[in-house]
Amino acid sequence: MQIKGIAMRAVRGLVLAAVLTLAFTAEAQTAASDSLTRALATFWGTSVKTERLSPAENLRFLEGVEAALTDTTSASSAYRNGIGVGMNFLSGLREMESLGMKVDREAFAKAVVTVLNGGSVGFTAGSAGEFIDRQIVPLVGGYDSSAFTPESQAAFLAEAAGKKGAVTTPSGLVFEVITEGEGDFPGAADKVNIEYTGRLSNGSVFDKTEEPVSFDLVRLVPGFREGLQMMRPGGEYRIVLPASLGYGERGVGDVIPPGAAIEFTVRLLSVDRSQL
Repeated sequence: MQIKGIAMRAVRGLVLAAVLTLAFTAEAQTAASDSLTRALATFWGTSVKTERLSPAENLRFLEGVEAALTDTTSASSAYRNGIGVGMNFLSGLREMESLGMKVDREAFAKAVVTVLNGGSVGFTAGSAGEFIDRQIVPLVGGYDSSAFTPESQAAFLAEAAGKKGAVTTPSGLVFEVITEGEGDFPGAADKVNIEYTGRLSNGSVFDKTEEPVSFDLVRLVPGFREGLQMMRPGGEYRIVLPASLGYGERGVGDVIPPGAAIEFTVRLLSVDRSQL
């Protein structure tokens, strides 16, 4: 009986120790979680600038922050998503207004609701994009056709070919190695991941990637395709295309003039090999 009593006390001691350990662990976890919560609130909260808000606006702002964090119903989630989309639209409108374009925001809001509900406001997605391009291009530069005569384009190509280190291929493409890459060249059926800036002979930028983009080589204009196939991953080249290897005598709308030579500064980031 004495041995049994000792054994029972030992078991109770182990159980008590386990309970105390669990309690301590739970307390430590709670403390750590609380510290993380307060650290995140401080780090993220101080990054939000509200100095320009009036006291009333600041109150509404704080209510919105709290509601977004605590109300997880599907209805409130949909509302927040809508607010996010609306803010993105508003950012785009402000950018257009900075270019001097006038957009009636209330009319825009009504039109957007119509489109989101499946209705039409007189455009298809394609025709809307074309119309917007026609409005924006003249505001961001466009081009003066008198500056792109056959003589000026020939002179631009000759100047590019005459630079130190420049090479002219049999097709008439001019390229210059800025940084040499490593590895295998892209094949004709491969996809390339690149960053690039496209310029006209007058130095104006007609296209520029904001982040890496991927293209199937077969879909690119002949000169761009040829130039990329001479590059290795990690390389950066300057490639100058005569019109015959670019967009020809038709050009591209208000962006690239007919008969224009064009220049690309391009980085080949990686190659996705074709499985064909």
